[in-house]
Amino acid sequence: MTATLDDTSLREKISAVVASIAATAVDRDRNRELPYDLVRELAVSGFGALRVPSEFGGYGLSFPELTELVLDLAAADSNVVQLLRTHFIFTEGLIHAAESDDRTAWLRRIADGGIFGGAYTEQNAQNQTHFSTRISTDASGRRTVTGKKFYSTGSLYADWILTTGEGKHSVEQAVVPAGAEGVTLVDDWHGFGQKLTASGTTVFEEVDITDTPQLPHDVALGSYGTSVAQFWHLIALAGISRAAHADAVDYVRSRTRFFSQGAGVLPREDSLIQTVIGEVSAANHLAETLVRHSARTLDAHSRAIRSGASSSALEDATEIEIYRAQVTVIETVLKAVTRLFDVGGASALSVEKGWDRHWRNARTLSNHNPTPYRLASIGDFELNGTSPFREWLSGIDLRDRKR
Repeated sequence: MTATLDDTSLREKISAVVASIAATAVDRDRNRELPYDLVRELAVSGFGALRVPSEFGGYGLSFPELTELVLDLAAADSNVVQLLRTHFIFTEGLIHAAESDDRTAWLRRIADGGIFGGAYTEQNAQNQTHFSTRISTDASGRRTVTGKKFYSTGSLYADWILTTGEGKHSVEQAVVPAGAEGVTLVDDWHGFGQKLTASGTTVFEEVDITDTPQLPHDVALGSYGTSVAQFWHLIALAGISRAAHADAVDYVRSRTRFFSQGAGVLPREDSLIQTVIGEVSAANHLAETLVRHSARTLDAHSRAIRSGASSSALEDATEIEIYRAQVTVIETVLKAVTRLFDVGGASALSVEKGWDRHWRNARTLSNHNPTPYRLASIGDFELNGTSPFREWLSGIDLRDRKR
C-alpha cells in the first residue's frame, strides 16, 4: 500500500532526524562540519525513497506530499536538501523509465537506503556537448572512467556517483561506486554559502566500472528533469525563508532591550519591528505558496508522463512555470533574509545566532541559475514561442581542444 503523510511512523522517523539536523545546523555551518552521520540517518529513515513506488519498497509519495517533508528539512538545513538534489532527480528518472530488471534493481537499492551523488561540471568550462572526462571501453570489454569534475554536489555523502564523459562516439553517462579504487572526493567547495554540500572536486583515475550496475538506457530526464532540478532549489530557498522568519520571531519575542530612539516599548510591541516581522512572514508565505503550486504542476506532469500523455507543449508550460516561480522566489527570499536583520541592532549580527547563513545560503542557491537568463527565456517563449528547454551539459571549451 502507498504511504501518505498521515502515516505516523513515517513522519516520526523523518521528523526525529530533521530535528537533530536543525539542532546542530548553526554549529556545523560555523565549524564546517559535514553531516555524514545525519545524512546516513536520513537515508535509513527512508527519506531518499519517498518517491519510490511502494512495490519496490518505497513510499510512493506524491510531489505535494514530498514537498512538505522537504520544506521541513530545508528549514532545518538547506545544505542537506541541496546535497540530495541529484539523488531525487535521478530517482524521478528511474520512476518514469520503462519496466526492466535494471530499473527494478535500482529502485530497490534506493528503497534500501542507497544515495546518488553527482559529478558533472568541469571547472572553467563553457556549456558545450563535450567533456575532458573520458569513459573508455577496451577490446576486452573493460570500461573505465578518467577525468576531473567540479561542483560534485552530494558525492561525499553518496553510495553511487553519476557522471558523464566522452565515450567512443558520443557523450556517455556512467554510475561509479563512491568507494571504488581510483575515486578521490575532495571537500574544496569554496563558496561562502551552502558550505556543507560537499560541492567540490571529484577525480576519477581509470576507475573500473566494468561490473558496476548501470542505469537503464532509457533514463532520459529531458525537460521534466530540468524542471525538477530547478524546483529543488526553490524548496531550499523557501525553507531558508521559513527558518529566517522563525528565528526573527523567536528573537523579538524574547527581547527586552529596545532601541533608544524607538517607541519606548518592548520590541514585540513596537510597530516598526512588527512591520519587519510582517514583511519576512509575507515573503515566506509567498515562497512556500509558489513552491506548493509548482509541486502540483510537477505532480500533474509526472502523471502525464506515466500515462503516455506528455507532450512538448506540456514540457514547455511546466518549464516556464518553474522559471517564473524561480525568479519570484529568489527576489522575495533574498529581500527577506536581508530585511531580517532590521529586527535588532548589532546583537542581531551575533555569530552565535548564525543568521548570516540564511543570506549566504540563499545568495548561493540563487547564483546557480542566474535570473536574467530565466527572464530572457520567459520573454523569448512568450514573444517567439522558443522552447525554454536546454540540455545542461557543462563540458570543455571546444576552442581549447584545438590548441
